[in-house]
Amino acid sequence: STEVGAESMVRVLHRTFSPVPSIQMYVAWHFVGCGGMPRNWSTTAVPSGMRAWYCSCVILRVSDCVARVVGSRSERTSENGDAIVTPPLGGACMEEEAVEQQQEVPQSPPAPRVPIRDNATPPHRNRPEVNDRNKESPKAYYLPNQFELLAVPVPQVPIGPPSPILQGTMYSLRPKAIDFDTMWSSLEPSIIDIIMLKPISNKQWNFMFGDIYEICVAIPDPLTDRLYNAVKEALERHANTQYEKLSDINSAELLGEYHRLWKVYHAGARYVHSLFRYLNRQYAKSRKTADPNAMPDYQNFAMYIHEPETKEIGSLALEIWRTRVMVPLLQKLTSLLLAAIADDREGKTVGDPGVVAGVIQSFVQVEESYGSDFVAIIPQDKPKINFEFYRQSFENKFLENTKVFYGQLADKLLEKMDCSQYMRTVIGKLEEEEKRTHRFCPTITLAHATKICQEVMIERHKERLHAVAPDLIENEKTEDLRNMFLLLKPLPSGLALLVAEFEKYVKRKGHEAVGALQGDTVPQQFVERVLAVHEKYAAMKDEVFMQNPEFSGALDKALQAVVNVREDNKKGPPKASERLARYTDMLLRKSVKGLTEEEMECSLSKAIIIFRYIEDKDVFQKYYQKMLSQRLILSLSGNMDAEELMITKLKNACGYEFTSKLNRMFTDIGLSKDLGAKFKEYLVEKEIKAGPAMTPFVLQAGAWPIASTPNAAIPANNDSDNPTPQISFVVPPVLSDCAQAFQAFYVNNHNGRKLTWLWHLSNVDVKLGYADKPYIVVMSVHQMALLYCFSEVDSTTIQSLEEQTKLTGELLQRNVKALTESGLLGVDKKMPLTESLPLTTVLTINKGIQNKKIKFKVSVPQMQRQQEKESEHVNTTVHQDRKYYMECAIVRIMKTRKVLRHATLVQEVIEQTRTRFSPDIPFIKKSIEDLIEKMYLTRTDTHDEYQYLA
Repeated sequence: STEVGAESMVRVLHRTFSPVPSIQMYVAWHFVGCGGMPRNWSTTAVPSGMRAWYCSCVILRVSDCVARVVGSRSERTSENGDAIVTPPLGGACMEEEAVEQQQEVPQSPPAPRVPIRDNATPPHRNRPEVNDRNKESPKAYYLPNQFELLAVPVPQVPIGPPSPILQGTMYSLRPKAIDFDTMWSSLEPSIIDIIMLKPISNKQWNFMFGDIYEICVAIPDPLTDRLYNAVKEALERHANTQYEKLSDINSAELLGEYHRLWKVYHAGARYVHSLFRYLNRQYAKSRKTADPNAMPDYQNFAMYIHEPETKEIGSLALEIWRTRVMVPLLQKLTSLLLAAIADDREGKTVGDPGVVAGVIQSFVQVEESYGSDFVAIIPQDKPKINFEFYRQSFENKFLENTKVFYGQLADKLLEKMDCSQYMRTVIGKLEEEEKRTHRFCPTITLAHATKICQEVMIERHKERLHAVAPDLIENEKTEDLRNMFLLLKPLPSGLALLVAEFEKYVKRKGHEAVGALQGDTVPQQFVERVLAVHEKYAAMKDEVFMQNPEFSGALDKALQAVVNVREDNKKGPPKASERLARYTDMLLRKSVKGLTEEEMECSLSKAIIIFRYIEDKDVFQKYYQKMLSQRLILSLSGNMDAEELMITKLKNACGYEFTSKLNRMFTDIGLSKDLGAKFKEYLVEKEIKAGPAMTPFVLQAGAWPIASTPNAAIPANNDSDNPTPQISFVVPPVLSDCAQAFQAFYVNNHNGRKLTWLWHLSNVDVKLGYADKPYIVVMSVHQMALLYCFSEVDSTTIQSLEEQTKLTGELLQRNVKALTESGLLGVDKKMPLTESLPLTTVLTINKGIQNKKIKFKVSVPQMQRQQEKESEHVNTTVHQDRKYYMECAIVRIMKTRKVLRHATLVQEVIEQTRTRFSPDIPFIKKSIEDLIEKMYLTRTDTHDEYQYLA
């Protein structure tokens, strides 16, 4: 019965019997895989004294007679016309012969109290409220084996006539003496009918269950041994009969007939097992090995005595079939099965694939083990399976035939096919064999069969496949490469050679792509060509090699070698860092037009791809920081959102520390805008006339990479302890008043700060009043100072300009040539950009200047020598920064570890610095020696070991 049905049953019985004072009800507890109260039962759903987890029957007591009403509400009619109750299928309840109803039940002494078994835990043990309500001592009744009674007190009340509902439904549960031969003679034919799946009635099934129960609890001694042996003999006779039927059948029909008989026998064995559940629990289960701790001392050696295990009835039936039917026919069955599979491999027709699969499956099913609680009609009950017999009887022979068949097939295919055709054929054969094994054999055989096929068809001939791998990669035959990848991947280290060839090929193609770069767009050419190589072979890696990690690593190594190559074996860092920085600078400047936000983001993401392959990321940081400062100071950034997006991508790639200075640069620009607005308010408030309007940028000296060059007006670093002398520069009078006013404003608002004016980075808008058109020229302050010298004269010499502005050397030459190239000044003779103008050269102001734009900019020509000096300066700065970073890393490691050996220290230093640059071993040794001299480290008495000094 279900949980809901059990609850309803208890309510009906309570209403029926509660008016009868002479009847006390006892609830029998029957646990069928249920631990605890059903989830839809509340503590108040059942009347007091009737609460139960799982009610399968109700016990009634009339005086000293114990009776039972079967726990099912469906009724049927007995042979004498009385109403009796039908128990559920599966042996949950037992039906016994009816006893005559007594008109008057005499008082009798109470039945002796039988103690409850130690290994059983009736549910009433944790219910003290039953005894609390009645002070009398409860009477405990014992229902053998599978039922336990709830102990309740028996009030002293008069006994009246029984209820009419008990008419014809009273059965005795007490053990009694029986005639085993007579009862077994009626049981045996029914058991054979069940195992042959012949239909039987519900009544017959329940009577058989009751007979088995009576045999097991018979007095004076239970007859479980005789019953078990009788069942065994009956099953053996039935198995012998089935074997005789099969032994007379010819080979062509043997598999089909065997499969038919086995299906019937296997299903019948499960039902017979369910019928004998009581015997399985009380006999077979008790005969198994007991707990050694519960035995006497001398019985602890029983584990060394090998006695045959007493199997449950279902397992016994399968064991009998295996020994009486399967083993004698095993050789014939195996030969026929292997022949059928061989015919299927050769493309011949197999009679019924289901029969072949069913017979093979019988080698597994015959080793099923049913527990004592197994019920055939419950789908959730799954038997335990042992595959040992299957492996010994069929699988080993099947795998051996598979190895021989595909070994011979591989030799034949290689004789008449090239490697491309062979690989395609092998892949097809492997797929066919996988489907065949899955169709015929259990799942556990699939892995073994596939491994054997790979061993004889691929691993034995992998040298021939490796021999053609370089040609396939060189010619980029994607189909053949994919087939080779699929074949070699399952083998141990099978892809090693293919991965090495792929890496070598990508590296060679990359070097060819970036080896011949010319022109003014070298950074753009470098980035575009590296990206083309990356996109091409990344797609090949995804499509052909299915994103295999080994090929991903090979692609990364190859591109890393291409990006970080040193051209012409030059010393110093590779050019990739500088080229990538200049490429990003070109993308982010105002001069680049026509790119949408999506295109800009895509271009920056591609730049980050190359950035990840760069080893010297600190060199890229220096170049990018320098170019970013120029874009911010000179207002050359095309889109500030794109600038911030690039910094975010760099931070995701290298961490916050890598971009901390870049973020501070953006912060300075924002603060400078607010400071400029306050300065304007200050001028209005103080009524100061400072000349031309000024937009100041106040920059932190430690965050901005303003490099000092020999001809720079202001040094990069403002070090108060070791000040660098500022080159003298005469500021034009028109600008000096405004500069002084801002300095006074800033010093008054920020005590303790010192301003250093960077005139070489300042720009000014100059309006030409002498020209035909109102031209506005954007130029540097140095150029404006030179042009301001012509406010009173129309011509002068370069030497005179040098004396008035104090600009000298290359800085003077560059700005003079910029003014002459823009047409603002005229020179008596043209000079190449690579040559310097003599100091005696006369310059004349060009009053007839013509330009297509009303507003234009004077650009300073970048000389090759200047770019080389810039690179040298960056390299020098990077080397110094690396030295400090290396020493800090060593001190951090040693401060944590205290004592460390040289090899371990070097390895940890490389691990910590790899995100910024790739240090070499001599550089690490030099840094360790410097720290020893500075008393941060010391050598210990142990060889190659250092100790940290606090």
